[in-house]
Amino acid sequence: MQRFWAFLISLVIICAGYFYSSTLQYEKQDNPEVLTKGVVLDVKEMAPAGGEKNNPALLEKQWAVRLKITEGFYKGRLIDTVHYQDSNPAYDFMVKPGDKVVVSLDVEDFVLKEAYISSLARDHYLGLLALIFSGSILAIGLRQGFKTLLSLIITCLAVFKILLPAILAGKNPITVSILICTGVTIITHMLITGFSKKSLAAITGTVIGLVLGGGLAKYVIVLTRVNGLNSEESQMLYYSFTRGTLDVTGLLFAGIIIGALGAVMDVAMSIASSISEMNELNPELTFRHLFQSGLNVGKDIIGTMANTLILAYTGSSLPLMLLLMANNVPYLKFINLDMIAVEIIRALAGSIGLFLAVPFTALTSAFLYKKKMGKMERTFLDT
Repeated sequence: MQRFWAFLISLVIICAGYFYSSTLQYEKQDNPEVLTKGVVLDVKEMAPAGGEKNNPALLEKQWAVRLKITEGFYKGRLIDTVHYQDSNPAYDFMVKPGDKVVVSLDVEDFVLKEAYISSLARDHYLGLLALIFSGSILAIGLRQGFKTLLSLIITCLAVFKILLPAILAGKNPITVSILICTGVTIITHMLITGFSKKSLAAITGTVIGLVLGGGLAKYVIVLTRVNGLNSEESQMLYYSFTRGTLDVTGLLFAGIIIGALGAVMDVAMSIASSISEMNELNPELTFRHLFQSGLNVGKDIIGTMANTLILAYTGSSLPLMLLLMANNVPYLKFINLDMIAVEIIRALAGSIGLFLAVPFTALTSAFLYKKKMGKMERTFLDT
């Protein structure tokens, strides 16, 4: 019965998300670039252009590259092209025979005019890593690992097929992110533990923690008046693609909620699972004992999980902090910079949501296990 209801609820949420996503329409930017894959056959260094010999600042290395297209309409075609390297390590990359590369094609009236190396082809290595990741989950988790992998796939689809298109279509990022996170939470817990008291307690604690932590983040965002335009990507999105109509502040809120979701779900499920085990081993435990035990477990968990969130955000901002420190930026200026304030709000609001999930999960779990239920409720929530 648990499995049936868990499957039914998950199916309803997935179908609702699918039909909602089919209604989303947003303007896509034209991208005339034609890309394919190729393999490098030969590389030879070329002499720099004559005008650059007397100016080392403009000196760039040029390589004559012969490559073979391995995919698409022009598969098998041999191409001779020039690959350039200047002094910018952020964009420079060297190629050697045997390298798989992404090739940009200049096609006119179905005639291939020229081809350029756009980047190294990394997708096959990423696919291999994803395969090892999936194999590890299945080998260690077995049946539960399969459920975990399925929930992860659903989460990714929810983000890329519903959340991002909805935001681009002009929907409120705050509302959409809360709905998506709630749906992902329900599906994940239902798939992992079925329709049970444990899953209901974990879902309740997760959603309440996220909403309260996110609400606090929204309040602080208003007080600090950060606008979310602290990165080059957000500025490009705001001015170029959406012509200033995107709610960047709401997007900042959505990022905080989604970034904290995994950690909050982890904490809520750990507490709900521990209370479930304690109740099963000793059914005589009272509501107060179960609630206090859940809090004790939560106290041990939040110490490391708070570090997890804060260190994750710190790691993503490490180059920025090093740059500010190297330039001896005063503390008063450092702490009040928009980009620093945004990262602090992300880390602390996410951690607060995690903390708040602890008592609410413990309270819900203790209530469900010690509440007197009717026959119909016992049928649905029999653990």
